[in-house]
Amino acid sequence: MSAEAVAGRWSMELRLEEDDERTVAVAKLVTGDRTLHGRGTARRNPLDPSLPRVGEDLAVSRALSELAHELLSDAVAQLEGATHRPSGIREG
Repeated sequence: MSAEAVAGRWSMELRLEEDDERTVAVAKLVTGDRTLHGRGTARRNPLDPSLPRVGEDLAVSRALSELAHELLSDAVAQLEGATHRPSGIREG
């Protein structure tokens, strides 16, 4: 593995927006020359108690899950672009 592949700094930002019924989380990952995003939403059932932390946890976990899928898809695309053949990496 080259030194360039090992060295580097990645930064991540999480932003939350909330109202009485909905929480939205946006995750942004910056890895040098690329920026990836994930978004997650949680909605409170009117019959459920108001537990903001639960909504935040659900929204953030969904945003991070989407971001993880974006990162995996990007890695597969890079590998297949370099090798010009299917990677064999499962995205599921």
